[in-house]
Amino acid sequence: MKKNQIVSIAAIALLLIVSFASCSKNDPVPELDQEEYNSVQVTFEHGSYANNVFTPSDEETVVTFTKDGTPTPAAINLTEGETYRMKINLLLNDESINDEIIEEADEHQFFFLGSPTGVFDYKYEDDQIGLTGLLSALKPTDEAFNFQILLRHALNKDHAAAQSWNSTQYVEAGGADDLNIKLKIQVIPAN
Repeated sequence: MKKNQIVSIAAIALLLIVSFASCSKNDPVPELDQEEYNSVQVTFEHGSYANNVFTPSDEETVVTFTKDGTPTPAAINLTEGETYRMKINLLLNDESINDEIIEEADEHQFFFLGSPTGVFDYKYEDDQIGLTGLLSALKPTDEAFNFQILLRHALNKDHAAAQSWNSTQYVEAGGADDLNIKLKIQVIPAN
Protein backbone atom coordinates (compact mmCIF):
# COMPACT_ATOMS: atom_id res chain seq x y z
CA MET A 1 0.00 0.00 0.00
CA LYS A 2 2.77 2.42 0.91
CA LYS A 3 4.50 1.62 -2.37
CA ASN A 4 1.32 2.56 -4.32
CA GLN A 5 1.12 5.90 -2.49
CA ILE A 6 4.75 6.70 -3.37
CA VAL A 7 4.14 5.82 -7.03
CA SER A 8 0.97 7.97 -7.06
CA ILE A 9 2.76 10.94 -5.49
CA ALA A 10 5.65 10.57 -7.96
CA ALA A 11 3.18 10.46 -10.89
CA ILE A 12 1.40 13.59 -9.67
CA ALA A 13 4.73 15.39 -9.17
CA LEU A 14 5.83 14.42 -12.68
CA LEU A 15 2.52 15.64 -14.10
CA LEU A 16 2.89 18.99 -12.33
CA ILE A 17 6.46 19.42 -13.57
CA VAL A 18 5.42 18.72 -17.17
CA SER A 19 2.46 21.10 -16.85
CA PHE A 20 4.57 23.98 -15.51
CA ALA A 21 7.32 23.38 -18.06
CA SER A 22 4.84 23.73 -20.92
CA CYS A 23 3.88 27.25 -19.72
CA SER A 24 7.23 28.90 -20.29
CA LYS A 25 7.82 32.61 -20.87
CA ASN A 26 8.89 31.77 -24.41
CA ASP A 27 5.36 30.92 -25.51
CA PRO A 28 4.34 33.22 -28.38
CA VAL A 29 2.08 36.15 -27.60
CA PRO A 30 -1.08 35.96 -29.70
CA GLU A 31 -1.18 38.61 -32.39
CA LEU A 32 -4.03 41.13 -32.44
CA ASP A 33 -6.56 40.51 -35.20
CA GLN A 34 -5.61 43.39 -37.48
CA GLU A 35 -7.05 44.37 -40.81
CA GLU A 36 -5.19 43.33 -43.96
CA TYR A 37 -4.78 45.92 -46.72
CA ASN A 38 -2.39 46.39 -49.62
CA SER A 39 -3.00 50.04 -50.48
CA VAL A 40 -4.51 53.17 -48.95
CA GLN A 41 -6.14 56.16 -50.63
CA VAL A 42 -6.35 59.48 -48.84
CA THR A 43 -8.62 61.98 -50.55
CA PHE A 44 -8.55 65.67 -49.68
CA GLU A 45 -11.90 66.99 -50.90
CA HIS A 46 -11.68 70.77 -51.28
CA GLY A 47 -14.51 72.92 -49.99
CA SER A 48 -15.58 75.52 -47.48
CA TYR A 49 -16.68 75.20 -43.87
CA ALA A 50 -19.03 77.70 -42.27
CA ASN A 51 -21.65 77.43 -39.51
CA ASN A 52 -20.65 73.78 -38.90
CA VAL A 53 -21.49 72.88 -42.52
CA PHE A 54 -18.94 71.62 -45.06
CA THR A 55 -19.73 72.52 -48.66
CA PRO A 56 -17.58 70.52 -51.09
CA SER A 57 -16.25 71.89 -54.36
CA ASP A 58 -15.54 69.83 -57.47
CA GLU A 59 -11.81 69.71 -56.72
CA GLU A 60 -10.03 66.96 -54.80
CA THR A 61 -6.50 65.72 -54.28
CA VAL A 62 -6.02 61.95 -54.06
CA VAL A 63 -2.89 60.36 -52.60
CA THR A 64 -2.36 56.62 -52.99
CA PHE A 65 -0.06 54.72 -50.63
CA THR A 66 1.37 51.29 -51.37
CA LYS A 67 1.57 48.67 -48.59
CA ASP A 68 5.13 49.82 -47.77
CA GLY A 69 3.86 53.38 -47.20
CA THR A 70 5.14 55.03 -50.39
CA PRO A 71 2.77 57.87 -51.41
CA THR A 72 1.92 59.01 -54.94
CA PRO A 73 2.19 61.95 -55.24
CA ALA A 74 5.00 62.20 -52.68
CA ALA A 75 3.93 65.67 -51.48
CA ILE A 76 0.92 67.97 -51.66
CA ASN A 77 0.07 71.59 -50.95
CA LEU A 78 -2.96 72.67 -48.96
CA THR A 79 -4.09 76.30 -48.76
CA GLU A 80 -4.32 78.44 -45.63
CA GLY A 81 -7.92 79.21 -44.67
CA GLU A 82 -9.30 76.19 -46.57
CA THR A 83 -11.08 73.19 -45.08
CA TYR A 84 -10.74 69.75 -46.62
CA ARG A 85 -12.88 66.68 -46.10
CA MET A 86 -10.19 64.05 -45.59
CA LYS A 87 -11.41 60.58 -46.53
CA ILE A 88 -9.29 57.49 -45.92
CA ASN A 89 -9.98 54.29 -47.82
CA LEU A 90 -8.12 51.09 -46.91
CA LEU A 91 -8.03 48.69 -49.86
CA LEU A 92 -7.36 44.98 -50.28
CA ASN A 93 -6.99 44.04 -53.94
CA ASP A 94 -8.78 47.26 -54.95
CA GLU A 95 -11.77 46.52 -52.66
CA SER A 96 -12.50 48.75 -49.66
CA ILE A 97 -12.21 47.15 -46.21
CA ASN A 98 -13.51 50.27 -44.42
CA ASP A 99 -16.62 48.33 -43.32
CA GLU A 100 -14.38 46.13 -41.14
CA ILE A 101 -13.10 49.27 -39.39
CA ILE A 102 -16.62 50.70 -39.00
CA GLU A 103 -17.98 47.41 -37.59
CA GLU A 104 -15.38 47.68 -34.81
CA ALA A 105 -15.65 51.45 -34.38
CA ASP A 106 -15.08 51.19 -30.63
CA GLU A 107 -11.65 49.58 -31.29
CA HIS A 108 -10.27 51.81 -34.08
CA GLN A 109 -9.10 55.40 -34.19
CA PHE A 110 -6.96 57.46 -36.52
CA PHE A 111 -4.48 59.98 -35.15
CA PHE A 112 -2.91 62.73 -37.27
CA LEU A 113 0.53 63.84 -36.10
CA GLY A 114 3.56 65.80 -37.23
CA SER A 115 2.04 69.13 -38.17
CA PRO A 116 3.54 72.21 -36.52
CA THR A 117 1.49 73.61 -33.65
CA GLY A 118 -1.56 75.58 -34.75
CA VAL A 119 -1.33 74.65 -38.44
CA PHE A 120 -4.32 72.26 -38.55
CA ASP A 121 -7.58 71.67 -36.80
CA TYR A 122 -9.41 68.39 -37.32
CA LYS A 123 -12.94 67.22 -36.58
CA TYR A 124 -13.95 63.57 -36.76
CA GLU A 125 -17.10 63.15 -38.88
CA ASP A 126 -17.55 59.52 -37.93
CA ASP A 127 -17.61 57.66 -34.63
CA GLN A 128 -14.22 59.11 -33.57
CA ILE A 129 -12.65 56.77 -36.11
CA GLY A 130 -11.15 59.18 -38.65
CA LEU A 131 -12.07 57.49 -41.93
CA THR A 132 -13.84 60.78 -42.66
CA GLY A 133 -13.12 64.12 -41.06
CA LEU A 134 -12.62 67.81 -41.66
CA LEU A 135 -9.05 69.11 -41.81
CA SER A 136 -8.79 72.89 -41.63
CA ALA A 137 -5.54 74.62 -42.65
CA LEU A 138 -5.23 77.50 -40.19
CA LYS A 139 -1.87 79.04 -41.11
CA PRO A 140 0.87 78.59 -43.71
CA THR A 141 4.12 76.72 -43.11
CA ASP A 142 7.57 77.82 -44.26
CA GLU A 143 8.29 74.34 -45.61
CA ALA A 144 6.76 70.90 -46.04
CA PHE A 145 6.46 68.63 -43.01
CA ASN A 146 5.76 64.93 -42.51
CA PHE A 147 2.06 64.49 -41.80
CA GLN A 148 1.63 61.14 -40.07
CA ILE A 149 -1.59 59.16 -40.48
CA LEU A 150 -1.82 56.49 -37.82
CA LEU A 151 -4.60 53.96 -37.23
CA ARG A 152 -4.71 52.23 -33.83
CA HIS A 153 -6.53 48.94 -33.25
CA ALA A 154 -7.84 47.62 -29.91
CA LEU A 155 -7.21 50.85 -28.03
CA ASN A 156 -9.30 52.24 -25.17
CA LYS A 157 -11.05 55.17 -26.84
CA ASP A 158 -12.23 56.43 -23.44
CA HIS A 159 -8.62 56.87 -22.26
CA ALA A 160 -7.44 60.47 -21.93
CA ALA A 161 -4.66 59.83 -24.47
CA ALA A 162 -7.27 59.02 -27.15
CA GLN A 163 -9.35 62.18 -26.73
CA SER A 164 -7.43 64.34 -29.18
CA TRP A 165 -6.93 63.73 -32.91
CA ASN A 166 -3.27 64.76 -32.57
CA SER A 167 -2.41 63.16 -29.23
CA THR A 168 1.29 62.34 -29.09
CA GLN A 169 0.56 60.08 -26.10
CA TYR A 170 -1.82 57.86 -28.12
CA VAL A 171 0.15 54.70 -27.12
CA GLU A 172 -1.02 55.15 -23.52
CA ALA A 173 -4.53 54.25 -24.72
CA GLY A 174 -3.23 50.79 -25.64
CA GLY A 175 -3.65 48.80 -28.81
CA ALA A 176 -1.35 48.41 -31.79
CA ASP A 177 -0.81 50.12 -35.13
CA ASP A 178 -2.88 48.92 -38.07
CA LEU A 179 -1.54 51.72 -40.29
CA ASN A 180 1.32 54.19 -39.96
CA ILE A 181 2.07 56.28 -43.06
CA LYS A 182 3.49 59.74 -43.76
CA LEU A 183 2.85 62.35 -46.42
CA LYS A 184 4.78 65.57 -47.06
CA ILE A 185 2.39 68.52 -46.76
CA GLN A 186 3.02 72.23 -47.06
CA VAL A 187 0.34 74.76 -46.23
CA ILE A 188 0.67 77.65 -48.64
CA PRO A 189 -0.65 81.19 -48.07
CA ALA A 190 -4.07 82.06 -49.48
CA ASN A 191 -3.98 84.31 -52.54
